[in-house]
Amino acid sequence: MELAGYRETLATLNELFPDRVAIDVEECARALGVNVKTVYTSINRVHNPLPTVNMGTRKLMIPLARLARWMCLRK
Repeated sequence: MELAGYRETLATLNELFPDRVAIDVEECARALGVNVKTVYTSINRVHNPLPTVNMGTRKLMIPLARLARWMCLRK
């Protein structure tokens, strides 16, 4: 079942980051209007963590489709 608002959220993210499937933590912070520390806190939460993909030892990427889904989840 698709979450309410998912397609609209994904479309907005695709407008912000055309031709991209994932963004880094700094880009995510700018898109959400928060600081980088807040994004890392969301990544490390136990309940409903921000989804990431490890791209090496110190590089985290956030897939746009998973970010859109995460943004639409209810607490």
